[in-house]
Amino acid sequence: MSPVAPRRPGSFQMTPLTTAIAAAVVAAAAVALLAGVVDLSGLRNNEPTTAGLIAVPTPAVRIPAYTRVRRDHLWDARSSQVAVLYLPPAAVTKEMLVNIVDVIGRVLESDKEPGYVFTDADFLPRGTREGLVAGIPAGKRAIRLSADRVTGLTGLHPGDRFDIMATMAIEASGAGRAFNFAGPYSQELALQAQLSNWNRQATVRVIVQNAVIVEPITTRGVAAANEGGAARARPVQEAVIAIDPDEVALLTEAMAVNATLTGVPRSGRPDDPVDSRTPDLRPVSPFDLPGTGGGEGDGDSLAIVETITGTTAPTLTAVPRP
Repeated sequence: MSPVAPRRPGSFQMTPLTTAIAAAVVAAAAVALLAGVVDLSGLRNNEPTTAGLIAVPTPAVRIPAYTRVRRDHLWDARSSQVAVLYLPPAAVTKEMLVNIVDVIGRVLESDKEPGYVFTDADFLPRGTREGLVAGIPAGKRAIRLSADRVTGLTGLHPGDRFDIMATMAIEASGAGRAFNFAGPYSQELALQAQLSNWNRQATVRVIVQNAVIVEPITTRGVAAANEGGAARARPVQEAVIAIDPDEVALLTEAMAVNATLTGVPRSGRPDDPVDSRTPDLRPVSPFDLPGTGGGEGDGDSLAIVETITGTTAPTLTAVPRP
């Protein structure tokens, strides 16, 4: 009988050669793992943990200004959950709104982009109605202006302040009439008329002080009929501004008489005085002579007497007012 037991079919026996090969493979794998050739990190769970972090709500989509925040604005359709930012407690400030009930239902003061947390400064006071009326400051009235009627509003943003000047040219000489001055002030009146360009001037009135941009210049389509009678949309550039109630009629009147309207932006720096006013320009009269008491805001210094003698041209005689 052989001292070596016969090998059963299908069985595997380790020989010194196979043992050496297996040891060499294990050693090579260990060396490759230590050298970084083989990366087994994919076998681990790389899902970041949120343990110890605070979930702060953030917009999932861009939310326009004057919009009331709703649940749909915070719902991330890709992840099927509310959009939040996980921040460490040390990064969460007291201004951040971490409770979703403090966000939903509030009206935004300006546009809000995804990925930014909410603060109380982002919202208008509670109870504000959403829409364009939300941007009208309390106590003011809004009016829509066409960009071709008022110049100087391009580039202004919501909240920017400005004034509006109305300018109208005047023909002070009355259709080219040549005045025949007489009397002791005749030379002074003629000289003053030449120096002040009295015959052609303009009256400038600041009809709106400290207006506010509610909606900057945007383009919208206005229904209009073409020659065939079919309706079409005509693009119009308009801006919405907020002004004081007593300035609404003045601005409307200026547009009705086709005055030239010019917007004058104010400084956006915090130290700019809010109560400063832009002065008007009063047309110069040759009857306000230097040294006779006339001036800005005063009445005419001289009274004019028209003298008609026979068939000669009437003469104008200036006499001091009592």
